[in-house]
Amino acid sequence: MDDYYSPHPRVLLSRPILIGGQIGCGAPLVGRTLSARTGLPFVEVDRRIEHTAGASLAELAKRDGLASVARRARDVLLACALERPASIVVLDAAWPTAGVGRALGRSLDLVHVERPADYLLDRIEKEIHRVGAWRLGGHPFAFRTGDDLAAFQGDRIDLLARATVHYAADHQHPLEVVDGLLESLEAIFGAKAI
Repeated sequence: MDDYYSPHPRVLLSRPILIGGQIGCGAPLVGRTLSARTGLPFVEVDRRIEHTAGASLAELAKRDGLASVARRARDVLLACALERPASIVVLDAAWPTAGVGRALGRSLDLVHVERPADYLLDRIEKEIHRVGAWRLGGHPFAFRTGDDLAAFQGDRIDLLARATVHYAADHQHPLEVVDGLLESLEAIFGAKAI
């Protein structure tokens, strides 16, 4: 597959590909770029929640609580699993309720963009400012060690453990991650050229 952007799909997926990881892993850029390079539809869970609710994630978290945001993320993911054509779906700030991994594993292919702790620690503060402190439940938090990071991001572990692909991205640029995923679309995800 070449790098030329085309708005028309060049591949067909049997199931949507869900891209996620720990905060700061670069999943949104990976997802947007993979979508652009394949012509597949793109869904960003955060934006769909905000558009449906008519409020930002921060407003929803403050008004209804973090559990409400997690339920909304679950509902969006379950809907994406049924939509056709299958799309590239990205989890960023809003994460589904714990325990949804088994149901999603039957209907989505999850790519866990794995990064080492030092990579994530360098980026997490920027990400928290970008997506808002609502993810912290309103509490300021300083990330100094990998243990701090693990405690904060533990809610993601259940779903990420069920990933179809654990892509060890190390310190690769997100565009290099996309190159690696493009090389394996057919072999791993059963994509068919159209």
